[in-house]
Amino acid sequence: MTRQTTKSAPIEASITEEQVLDFLRTHPDLLRRHDEVLSALDIPHDSGDAISLVEYQARVLQNKTRELSTRLEHLLWIARDNDRLAEQMHRFTLEMLSANDLEEALVALRDGLRQDFKADVVQVILIADKAPTSTIPVLAPDDAATEALQAHFSHETPVLGELDTERLQLVFGEQAADIRSAAVVPLDEPPILGFIAIGSRDPDRYHIEQGTVFLSHLGALVSRILHRAIEP
Repeated sequence: MTRQTTKSAPIEASITEEQVLDFLRTHPDLLRRHDEVLSALDIPHDSGDAISLVEYQARVLQNKTRELSTRLEHLLWIARDNDRLAEQMHRFTLEMLSANDLEEALVALRDGLRQDFKADVVQVILIADKAPTSTIPVLAPDDAATEALQAHFSHETPVLGELDTERLQLVFGEQAADIRSAAVVPLDEPPILGFIAIGSRDPDRYHIEQGTVFLSHLGALVSRILHRAIEP
């Protein structure tokens, strides 16, 4: 009787790249303990030459250092810019508060935005049932222009960036042709509603990526001061 011997089929262990990476992450000192493997590794370089892993790591660290330095410089620039804005806002607020009436407040508003905030064009559009004084024009709430403004601009959030021709005409009128970017800030302090339209000849001065917090604060400040200026 002949005995048959059954051989087991070889077991092929399939190790994935992710498993290798996981192992290296949990054993970060592996290559240090096996420097013969470390010295055998090479990595292609952009020049076509192979470089050692150590050299590659050094270059990666240099690139990260440069990136961090760039980010730090950007954060410092933002901090300096915020300081500048705070100082300008303080000066602007004092000028507005020194106004004795609505006309003086509007003059301070326009002058402040042009001088401190480098606006090329400033338009103040007031919406009210009646004009607070005979020299200050306002739009009636049921006026067609008022309805168009309220259809295109929010009474809650500033709008900024490049505006289409129709919206530019609504807020800047004859000066619309020179405007390349703009910020339109709502005024919402009854009995006066309206908008401040700030225009620039620089297409990059106002863009949609910019935050609206500062402009919202500006609108709230101006609304309150104008409201105070018309109170008897």
